[in-house]
Amino acid sequence: MRFFVKASAALIFAGYTLLAHAGFPDDLVKRFPAAQGAKIEKAFPGFWSVVKGSEVFFVRDDMSVLISGNVIDLKTNHSITNDLEEANRPKIDVSQLDTKDAIKFGSGSRHLYVFSDPDCPYCRMLEGSLTKLTDVTIYIFPFPLAQLHPNAPGVAEAIWCQADRVQAWHDYQNMAQLVKADALLPAWHDYLHQHKQPEQPVCDNPIARNLAFGEKWHLNGTPALVFEDGTLIPGAAPAERIEAQLAKSHANIATASK
Repeated sequence: MRFFVKASAALIFAGYTLLAHAGFPDDLVKRFPAAQGAKIEKAFPGFWSVVKGSEVFFVRDDMSVLISGNVIDLKTNHSITNDLEEANRPKIDVSQLDTKDAIKFGSGSRHLYVFSDPDCPYCRMLEGSLTKLTDVTIYIFPFPLAQLHPNAPGVAEAIWCQADRVQAWHDYQNMAQLVKADALLPAWHDYLHQHKQPEQPVCDNPIARNLAFGEKWHLNGTPALVFEDGTLIPGAAPAERIEAQLAKSHANIATASK
């Protein structure tokens, strides 16, 4: 169980009293050693933010209350929690991505790297958002999560083995929208037969490398969107959010190159 889940009841009921002071981060770590390495800063009057990994919590300066969840600044109607999540989201080293291990869509000036499982329903939702983007080159890295979707590794390899991978990816996603879940694999096999392919084509493919990259950078789910400056957004984000981050990341890269 995560540290903050373990600590929450203790923080609420411990009755531990400590006046607000600059040494709060050290005192928090002394009391809860698992907070070692967390980013601890003053957040708003009487409370400190505690950020570790993807977790964001707020702790009262006397350590009597812990707040977990979305904290809104009512003056600005803005989420303090979301701001902290965005500011502390891990960056991916884009230079370590090999676009030869991806299926390339489009030829725009901006780049977006997407780790996608062909059988992931959220990845299919994302497809609709991606079609709304302009001036972007999208690299889809096949990233099948066999523990969730047992057929996905075979489907991903079969798509990679096709002469036109872009079309094969689109065809499979469209097929998944048209047939019931239990009919998808037979329909896919029919598709392969029509293209004079066996039910399970085998060829050199990047799937193992993509999964290893995901493990290294803690990409634990799909879809995972990586932008030019290394910003990571997990999940099926709406087109508006993707476009805003594309613009921001592209500007960051342009500024850094000056």
